Amino acid sequence: MADRYYGVDLGGKMPTEVTEASSTTSKAIELRVTYTTTGLTKMDVLNAIEALESYVTGDNWPPA
Repeated sequence: MADRYYGVDLGGKMPTEVTEASSTTSKAIELRVTYTTTGLTKMDVLNAIEALESYVTGDNWPPA
């Protein structure tokens, strides 16, 4: 599997604050993308990020 990890520290908002690595970034917030998923496109990843945003926005905070 070809995984890429994208991580950002708490409070990070800018693209320059994102760390990309081939293993965990150990950041407060991290997203793993498996590039070898058949048919995966950049748009699929962006749609998934949007779904995550909608879920976090609509859920109770902090998570139980």
